[in-house]
Amino acid sequence: MIIGAENYKRQPIGAKAGNLFKLRENGFNVPPFFCVFGEEKCDLERYALDFFGEERLVSVRSSASAEDGASVSFAGQFHTELRLCMSEIRAAVERVCSVPKSEGFFEYCKSNGIVPEKITVCAIVQEMISADMSGVIFTANPQGIVNETVVVIGRGTGDNVVEDKTPTSTYYYNTTDGLYYSEQTEDVPKISEAVLKELVEISEKIKELFGHECDIEFAIKNGEIFILQARPITSLKCSSPIVLDNSNIVESYPGITLPLTQSFVRTAYYRVFLSALLRLTHEPKTVAMIDDILRNMVDAASGRIYYRISNWYDVILFLPFSRKIIPVWQEMLGVKNKNVTSHLARKIGFVTHVKVTLSFVWLILACPRLMEKLDVEFQEMIRFFKSVDLDSAGAEEILLHYRNVLDKVTAKWDLTLANDMYTFIFTGLLKSRFKSNPAEANRLISGLNGIESMKPVAELIELSRHAKESGELVRLGRIHNTEDFREYMQNGKLAQRLAAYIECYGDRNAEELKLESLTFRTNPELLAQKIVQYAEAGAEVPDESEQKSTPKGLCKAFAKRAAVGIKNREKSRLNRSRLYGMMRSMMLKVGEELSAADVISAPRDIFYLEYSEVETAVKSGKDMRGIVEQRREMYQRFEKLPAYTRLIFAEKVFDRAPKSVGGMETNRTANMLEGTPCSAGKVRGEVIVITDPTSCPDTTGKIIVAKMTDPGWVFLIVGAAGIITEKGSLLSHTAIISRELKKPAIVGVDGAASILRNGDTVEIDGASGRITVIERSTE
Repeated sequence: MIIGAENYKRQPIGAKAGNLFKLRENGFNVPPFFCVFGEEKCDLERYALDFFGEERLVSVRSSASAEDGASVSFAGQFHTELRLCMSEIRAAVERVCSVPKSEGFFEYCKSNGIVPEKITVCAIVQEMISADMSGVIFTANPQGIVNETVVVIGRGTGDNVVEDKTPTSTYYYNTTDGLYYSEQTEDVPKISEAVLKELVEISEKIKELFGHECDIEFAIKNGEIFILQARPITSLKCSSPIVLDNSNIVESYPGITLPLTQSFVRTAYYRVFLSALLRLTHEPKTVAMIDDILRNMVDAASGRIYYRISNWYDVILFLPFSRKIIPVWQEMLGVKNKNVTSHLARKIGFVTHVKVTLSFVWLILACPRLMEKLDVEFQEMIRFFKSVDLDSAGAEEILLHYRNVLDKVTAKWDLTLANDMYTFIFTGLLKSRFKSNPAEANRLISGLNGIESMKPVAELIELSRHAKESGELVRLGRIHNTEDFREYMQNGKLAQRLAAYIECYGDRNAEELKLESLTFRTNPELLAQKIVQYAEAGAEVPDESEQKSTPKGLCKAFAKRAAVGIKNREKSRLNRSRLYGMMRSMMLKVGEELSAADVISAPRDIFYLEYSEVETAVKSGKDMRGIVEQRREMYQRFEKLPAYTRLIFAEKVFDRAPKSVGGMETNRTANMLEGTPCSAGKVRGEVIVITDPTSCPDTTGKIIVAKMTDPGWVFLIVGAAGIITEKGSLLSHTAIISRELKKPAIVGVDGAASILRNGDTVEIDGASGRITVIERSTE
């Protein structure tokens, strides 16, 4: 029996053939085909010649009743014949329609609970595309990444690709960000970004048509894309996906973060959120039931730190008015995907809900007072830490101090979460009063006298002015390493002031929350270089005397409380950098002892170990040099991967460290970009794209473009004309510091660091959020 588009729905032709008919019905470019089912084969040669219109090569493939199903694919189990002329069709159909008799086939059926005798097979007779390139598209990575489309492509027809007869290129395309990378061997076909995106768009439409993730075979001939097959990805299980999102946290941990920092961050977040829920619920048993959620508030994939966003929603759902709070929280943290994903298995009981509501309201009302008390206690801990002589302490004693500091800080640091919520709520309420004029809301929370984040840069500018006036710039300019700095400190005119600055602000620097980062305390030559840079640029502290309109009524109350929250938030951030400074100092001392004992090769190798491994190394003296070298090589590979904002894993989080990465292209077509305006002002200038803030780039008079910033970027922003970032929100550090420095700033600009390049001239309007490319660089 011949089966075509007019009667296929009435016949048991199998999913493979049924899917092809459905694809053609919905406008997809499927090569012409018909099906043959049953013993009556009619005059196949004549029918095929009439159907295809002329003598052409065809393929004959199976479409079995058990094939390409939702749970099993039977891939490679049934017979296929390619490159057949018309006279060969009948015999090929008979062979293809035969159920296999091999031992492997019967074993496959048995393992999947299928009775071989009940399987029926239909033959698909289809025009053979003499392809230039062929391949397979997986709408989700079968390894277990849901928002990553994988395209495997090789020269010639598809059988060469699936049977590994030809070298292939594999493209991994993140559908959230539109970023991709490829793995390629020598002498392989490469496709353009336009073709890759066309393949991805087609696959997304096919997935939408069938309602599930698909494995799609395609061919390309003279630039035309043909769809040859579409079936479910049977190996992918996604009942409870793990969503990793870097909104906000990427400001603290941009780029690659080494294992010691990762392990510290996991522990710190767990302890802080554990304290927060105990404070809210007063029910240890209830909190214990979600302990696995609290232990995974953050995660790491391929060397980058993310929020496990579903776990955050699980915690926020404990709060009263959570459905109202979540949108505010999303906006203030710059979470772009607004879908709320939660895995909370147990609903919160009424009594618990009442306790949480009362505790939450009390915390919000008492937040300013509690934050003041927290700061006092933190300063006391700093004084205690400074009284410890790390130089004379052994590694085990230092680790004891490390744990004590961590215990003391995390016991009450959850109050900063309450302050964040306090700030988000009142900033959100203030913005709601100025929906038609958001720039006014920005002005009301800028120019905050005495904001803690401004103090390090104000003091540094004062130091640079004094260095210039005292004639010390030449000597400071000769400092290139730590030994040079120590020599200067013996008789330099600014020695005392430099020492005082490092004592107070030595831990504030770019990427300061990575334990492996260089700071003014660990590498004081960086301070000397920054002073020289500021002095030569004539950097000045902005005038804070600008008059602002005085709000009235509720606007005044909201603005006042938002300002209090922001100031306390910046103070806690500076204290947080000091905490990390303490941990960094202790770990470097332990690293020195392990290096001296030949457990690791150099003190800074300690950052490639997790904390538990450090403890093991200290107690047992186990040689860790092999582990360090393996991880060093792995993390070098991680650096080559794109920085995705979101990764969705089907079952478990895993790392990828490809040996070769290529195929990424830069989009340079957009001349108008938009983002979230967060600091008013209009300025035109030359772009400087910063990927490594630790290299001390000269930003004087330029417009900074970056994926994200952290608190330590204040030293770069102060001399710039303006700033554009891909990440951020109204309350991100970029926004706060830009407003205080009166620098036009726009955050949340998709693809800014790829679309713009060094030397481009742009105009940014910090009130509207618009960026206009005036002139492209010729680089």
